[in-house]
Amino acid sequence: MKRSTLAFASIAAIALAMPLAAQAGPGKGHRGHGAHLMEMDANADGNITRAEADASLAARFAGIDANSDGFVSQDEMKAHHEAKRAEMKANWEARKAERAAEGKPAREGKMKRDKDPAKAAEWQAKKAEKAAEHWAAMDTDGDGQLSAAEFTAEHIKFFDKMDADSDGTITKAELDAAKAKKKERRGEWRDKKKAEVGE
Repeated sequence: MKRSTLAFASIAAIALAMPLAAQAGPGKGHRGHGAHLMEMDANADGNITRAEADASLAARFAGIDANSDGFVSQDEMKAHHEAKRAEMKANWEARKAERAAEGKPAREGKMKRDKDPAKAAEWQAKKAEKAAEHWAAMDTDGDGQLSAAEFTAEHIKFFDKMDADSDGTITKAELDAAKAKKKERRGEWRDKKKAEVGE
């Protein structure tokens, strides 16, 4: 794929960079993978089968494929990403209004990096680079758009990773184990950052 194509795709591809991330707004903490996963549990039995995951991804793809031509273009991905951002902002504003109505103090919505222009620019550059790499990984034939097969192949990887016993079903126990492991890694990352700044 041409460098210019990757650059154009970089911001749009962010919407898919974290396929399990629930679309939470600022102040909500880390995005909840568990809640998003359980939305895939179509029959509400507490387990997520490969068929349920495939169906959920197919529905997500169809939602991004605005013209229903069977492909997701970079423009469609960008529009999807912008719509999600608008939704997140609206949810954040609604929560702020609710807190204000309850007499609770407003929570800070900006990350520390957003208050420092240099850090913000650095973060945006890294995000764009990773997003471009992610788009390139998904667009396996390099035609500048995603087929349903390309989209699914990339995003079903999470299912295979979390299905620890490879039986075609993610159980609650497997989900809890994955969440615990993620929490542990998050704690290790925070400890490393604190050590770097001498806290």
